[in-house]
Amino acid sequence: MRKGALLSCTAALLCLIGIVVAASGGDLQDRNPIVITSDYEFTAKNGVVAGSGTVDDPYIIEGWQIDAGYNDYGIRIDRTSRYFVIRDVEISGAAKAAIFLSYVRNALVQDCKLTGNWVGIIFNFASANRISGCTLMSNTDGLHLYFSSDNQVLSNTIERNDYAIWCDASNTNEFIGNTLASNHMGIYLELCSQGNLLYHNTFLDNIHNAHSDDLNKWDYEGEGNYWFNYVGIDADGNGIGDSPYIISSDSDQDNFPLLRAP
Repeated sequence: MRKGALLSCTAALLCLIGIVVAASGGDLQDRNPIVITSDYEFTAKNGVVAGSGTVDDPYIIEGWQIDAGYNDYGIRIDRTSRYFVIRDVEISGAAKAAIFLSYVRNALVQDCKLTGNWVGIIFNFASANRISGCTLMSNTDGLHLYFSSDNQVLSNTIERNDYAIWCDASNTNEFIGNTLASNHMGIYLELCSQGNLLYHNTFLDNIHNAHSDDLNKWDYEGEGNYWFNYVGIDADGNGIGDSPYIISSDSDQDNFPLLRAP
């Protein structure tokens, strides 16, 4: 990831997290799907419960339970630049995606539960966004990125999907601290998806853990990921395998596979 873009993205998102760290509490409320197609549509009618859309006071969409009823999306936000948070939302039954963010920046999706949708979350031409602490379970795809770069996917549980994470032409994203378990495919990177950083992830009981067409970085500062089917040894007992975990035959590999889940 380009250092300047990463630092700028991280600073803004850390500010968002500091603002929204307090727990929302209370039961979820049922509501219809949400569609926002411009900065002017962040309204109470569209599920916004607080905020003004700035980095210090982002719009907050939270506390909703959405049965999409085979509508295309549970939450669709398109072509916006304001800061916003989707938090503590449960969505099921979406025919295309539970959460669809297209041509969007400055979004934080946090502590959401997305189950039984075609896709849990889609990023489409989206950058400088973060997904954190979410559960994406029993969808066709957990997370799908199309032409999306400089996003962060941190500490999520993505399990029992066909594909946990699928990246098409998506570069310089960060995938850190996620658990990808019991999927057909853990992470699939194609169409020149390259320069992505992946470490401290747990790959557990997937039929296929990872596929990559281009070079990505699978470790950072001497630590990689936990791969349940890694068969190397750890002769010095430092918790890191002595041989790499091979992702592809073109030198795409985790040079420091972890012997225990992080």
